Amino acid sequence: MSVRFAPAHNAARLIGWHARGRGLVWPAQMRAANDGADSARPTATFDPLLTDALRHFAVHGLGAVEAALTGAEQARADGDANAKDRWLAITQMFDRRRAAAANAATTPA
Repeated sequence: MSVRFAPAHNAARLIGWHARGRGLVWPAQMRAANDGADSARPTATFDPLLTDALRHFAVHGLGAVEAALTGAEQARADGDANAKDRWLAITQMFDRRRAAAANAATTPA
């Protein structure tokens, strides 16, 4: 797969500057949903569990599921039900079947 780098000075960028000067950029910025927070637009909220799962994946990579299951087992051994549920929820973000199997194995019948 080839990678193409755009030049620093291109015509599309100059057209953007001219459009900004004519007041054409502000309406487009008001419609943008992923830009920074302004007083005119509400800020987007992120799921904290998704954020934790992404950070966990950044640390553990492809071994994130096993590390999360290990964390769930450790929390269960410590008797911390909230931490166990959190680790199982993080595991579910990566692999639902293994999270369901681990939850069935740790839940008393």
